[in-house]
Amino acid sequence: MATFADYNPHPWKAQDPDWEKPDRKGMLLSDQIKKFCEKKLLIGEGYNEARLRPAAYTLTIGPEYRDAFGKPGTLTQQNRWYEMPPNSIVFVSIAESLDLPHYIAARFNLRVDWVYKGILLGTGPQVEPGFRGNLSCPLYNLTSLPHMIKLGQEFATIDFERTSNFANETPLAIYPKLEPRGKIWAYKYGSDTEFLVFDQKPLDPLGKYPPDYNLVSSLVQMSSELALWRKIGIAVVVSFVALTLAILNLQSNLMRETVSNAKDLAQLKGQLLLQPQKPPAGPTK
Repeated sequence: MATFADYNPHPWKAQDPDWEKPDRKGMLLSDQIKKFCEKKLLIGEGYNEARLRPAAYTLTIGPEYRDAFGKPGTLTQQNRWYEMPPNSIVFVSIAESLDLPHYIAARFNLRVDWVYKGILLGTGPQVEPGFRGNLSCPLYNLTSLPHMIKLGQEFATIDFERTSNFANETPLAIYPKLEPRGKIWAYKYGSDTEFLVFDQKPLDPLGKYPPDYNLVSSLVQMSSELALWRKIGIAVVVSFVALTLAILNLQSNLMRETVSNAKDLAQLKGQLLLQPQKPPAGPTK
């Protein structure tokens, strides 16, 4: 039997407060998001009303990250910045901790101003209902310039949408009756309905990143290889230029020697022409 000792015991975790309202399905607007967040649901930790949007919430950069070479790092109040190299990937954590009810799914994506700066977010299409913990995601710098990332910086938005009906019962009634199904749990509701739910152990930041595995960005490897080929190409060009200059220098030396020899020959010929000619000797008697 599951105990789920660490979950949020508020009834809304499993029981929709708007169960009987016919228009409750669809994307949550700001008033609904605020109502859940005040009960530490949706945004379980780190909620700030100033980051509410009409139909979404703004997420910020968390402290944990993995750089383009797979090395772990931490942003602090004393060291708040990380420089993302050109053409590289960095895995960042999200500062806010999520706690989704079992009947609300979420989607998050990069803010438009980051997209215009040449940054791309790699993420899945949705966060499943019931998820707890801190999300993480890779950021791609597709430009030839470095990009600065700051602790607490607003970088993504998340929206929430109600699913089909979940069991109209409180967590206290549901969790003791859960049955294990591999990595998830099953709850039988009534005679012919069964729901699958997540374990409520929260996921840590970068929790899916293997601790002993350094994932190096292929873009960084490509950049290194390109730099190597550039160096080889530059070396070939320099060698070609040096050989060309040597040939030109040799040709110039040969030309100077040829001109010098021609001058010497012309001077010698001129001297021979200026010498007086002796008359031919007469016949002897």
